[in-house]
Amino acid sequence: MTEFTIGPLGNWNGTAKVVIKSGDIAEEKVDVICVSVGTTLEHSTSVWKAITRICGTKVYKDAYEKAKKAQTHWLSRGEILVVDTSDSELNAKYVFLVVHPDIYHLDEAYTNIYKEVIARGCTSVAIPGLGCGLIGNSVHASCHKACEVLHRTASDTLGSIQLVVFIDIKEKVARQFAVQFQAEFGLGDSEERDQPGSSFDVCTEAPAAVLDDDCAVCLCPLSEGGEVRELPCKHQFHIACFKEYLRSPSSKKRCPVCLRYFELPLGNQPVEAQMHIRKLKHIKLPGYEDAEFVYEISYSVPSGIQDASHLRPGKPYRGTDRRAYVPGTPEGTKVLRLLKFAFDRRLIFTVGDSITTGARNTVVWNNIHHKTNITGGPQRFGYPDPDYLNRVKEDLAAMGISEDMLPEEMELPL
Repeated sequence: MTEFTIGPLGNWNGTAKVVIKSGDIAEEKVDVICVSVGTTLEHSTSVWKAITRICGTKVYKDAYEKAKKAQTHWLSRGEILVVDTSDSELNAKYVFLVVHPDIYHLDEAYTNIYKEVIARGCTSVAIPGLGCGLIGNSVHASCHKACEVLHRTASDTLGSIQLVVFIDIKEKVARQFAVQFQAEFGLGDSEERDQPGSSFDVCTEAPAAVLDDDCAVCLCPLSEGGEVRELPCKHQFHIACFKEYLRSPSSKKRCPVCLRYFELPLGNQPVEAQMHIRKLKHIKLPGYEDAEFVYEISYSVPSGIQDASHLRPGKPYRGTDRRAYVPGTPEGTKVLRLLKFAFDRRLIFTVGDSITTGARNTVVWNNIHHKTNITGGPQRFGYPDPDYLNRVKEDLAAMGISEDMLPEEMELPL
């Protein structure tokens, strides 16, 4: 556990205590605890169990349902549903349910947390690395944004807030909170948070033993040339060599030996894109007649203006609506989960020029095969196509998405 005191800062003349630790947020003795939930306000299984274990299932469920009924509008990403738990055994008076804060809504999410805590006159809040589990946000990005928004808020005023606890069940997230906090508040190396190697530091660890092998970057023995770190894939490198490798504009956040990603990829699919899934029981896909149902995916991407990551920044682009079909088999369900995860990482679509129609500045598929017809075979983007599911997994793997990356509690929005 690490403790700091911040303030006075900017226009704010007060002070507040900041604690960074690993642990169970549900057990924190604070006024407010914050957790990520899905777009339909569903909790992950682990979060639900952690809260109801202390609060009691019926008590928390009643408070949760009461909060939902009082909500007058659909909550968008980064917005908060406040559950009043003041009459429960939970230490916290309130549980803030932060809606699906993907990487492009983190600023809004953390800003809303601090604003809501102040508005309710609460003095303490516990905040995790939002979206680092179920949603798949980068640990580095989530912790960076939490500390950045705290600094910005404190420069104006923290109001009633006297204690901020950055806490996560994962030790590596707590470590990254410490790195980002010290950098943001000038307590450490201010350049560290933006270094290409900072995410590498979070995703690696010191090896139990240095291998009798060469560093794949400098080709010198690992036993020579400085400190060695190990990726999750168990390949080892000199830290200095690997950080230099990551500085290359063409490098990706993956092991140069086995090509396994050590940080989740993120695309430039428009942030307003939506994905809906439903089960169709009245149709059969050729080749999958034994399946009880078919998954129908509906994508909707509205028109907009291209940002800096697109082909022609500042130019308008035309949106699209697409449907796709996946068999309701165990393997089909796996592929659907992968597609959903890829969508959340903004990898399904991009903005560019269509090869098939010649249209410029339009939303197009991002090299991940989809079956947009039920019949017609591969020539018409339909079924039967016995190799389709394997081909999709290959497409996704090329993008850096594989089954081992999927959160265990990932649920499909059916």
